Amino acid sequence: MATTRKKHVVLFPFPGQGHLAGFLAIARLLSRELPDATVTLVSTPRNVAALRSSSSSSSSGVDVGQSSISFHALPFVPADHGLPAGCESISSLPVPAFITLFEAFEALEPAFDDYVSGLRGDADAEVCVVADVFVAWTVDAARRHGCAHALFVSCGAFGTAIFHALWNHMPALPFGSDGALRLPEHPDVALCRSQLSPAFLLRGDLSDRWTAFYQRIICHGYRTNAVLANTVEEFEPTGLAMMRRALGEVPVWPVGPLVRGDSSAAGSSETDDDSVLRWLDSQLPSSMMELAAALEATGRPFVWAVRPPMGYDITGAFRDEWLPEGFEARARAGDRGILVRGWAPQVRILAHAATGAFLSHCGWNSVLESLANSVPVIGWPLAAEQFYNVRVLAEEWGVCVEVARGNLESSAVGRSKVAEVVETVMGNTAESAAMRRRVVEVQEVMRSAWAEDGGSSRTVLHEFLRAMRLQ
Repeated sequence: MATTRKKHVVLFPFPGQGHLAGFLAIARLLSRELPDATVTLVSTPRNVAALRSSSSSSSSGVDVGQSSISFHALPFVPADHGLPAGCESISSLPVPAFITLFEAFEALEPAFDDYVSGLRGDADAEVCVVADVFVAWTVDAARRHGCAHALFVSCGAFGTAIFHALWNHMPALPFGSDGALRLPEHPDVALCRSQLSPAFLLRGDLSDRWTAFYQRIICHGYRTNAVLANTVEEFEPTGLAMMRRALGEVPVWPVGPLVRGDSSAAGSSETDDDSVLRWLDSQLPSSMMELAAALEATGRPFVWAVRPPMGYDITGAFRDEWLPEGFEARARAGDRGILVRGWAPQVRILAHAATGAFLSHCGWNSVLESLANSVPVIGWPLAAEQFYNVRVLAEEWGVCVEVARGNLESSAVGRSKVAEVVETVMGNTAESAAMRRRVVEVQEVMRSAWAEDGGSSRTVLHEFLRAMRLQ
């Protein structure tokens, strides 16, 4: 009688809010699709505790049971790496200090190697490591112990392809005489300086820690067996084609949308604590003043998640002085608006029938959550791939209007511009109606990807599992 081969999937996220949420979603998905496998989330102690808490307190769209996901904590002492005590995620660091955490996680490789070695103690076991792009160094441990390895990209395909090309060309980005940046890999895409953030993209050199780190990560990435992307083939065909050209023989499998709080999406979760309107975190007080004035001028009801602006402790108390005098009292008195200090139940807000638009920084999780609930987007991208996400939404699908763009100095914008864009998206015009129709079409594209009868994401997930010898 043949024995059943043990199967183990090891998931290693990087500790950013969106990254952790994405990996928890894919852990639930794999637990459902591989009931005979062990699925383990690996990270440092505080992150494991947070993941365990989210897993036990959240309900997903699929009942996978409390014991189907296991956890493993790697030893980690932040002070050993020049980090503040208890700092194990980027949520407690300013952006310039992120690189210290990136480098500190590279130092986890020996402990991770020991963990994988223990799993491979059973020669018949099939082990597959699925790692965040920022811990692509895990491919070395996987190779040493004969394990399959894949990267999970929690960003959109177009944004991922652009960032991959940018870092390949660092430190000499190919700006043209017209000031536009045209990447040889993607000659049809022109970028401007206001779409390049953080600032080190414009001033990095080979000795720069950020540049050196990203170039190490890119080299590791070419050695993986596969790339899983949290997107949909029919939604991002251009971006996926760009990724596939860049990665050559490494297959790219889109398995999205992994959307929190949407029971129609595979592996979904209603972890409201993981949902946040983060576009405001880097704004100046003047930007808050202008946005508040614009909200009043439109007369539209609103829910606004506010946090202290750039230059202040984002975990500290919010000061009334950052808003126009009497703003919150007027909003409450007229029953027109609610201010949420800190975290907001983003998924529930987007799923509510009264929500007509989402003003967002356009991080990929927020994009997918908005589209999955057929809510058009008002884009205010601040950094990283958010600029490129807006481009996909606005130019390819027509479900977003960009109101402002983060840059090296300030994202301040006048109240008249904000009010104008709000009306463009929410008004009673032919243009607004057309946008609302298009966003419903995108919602259907998202739903269809996980259809039982041949949905594209469902199909490629099982192709991936067979390629990794997990099915």
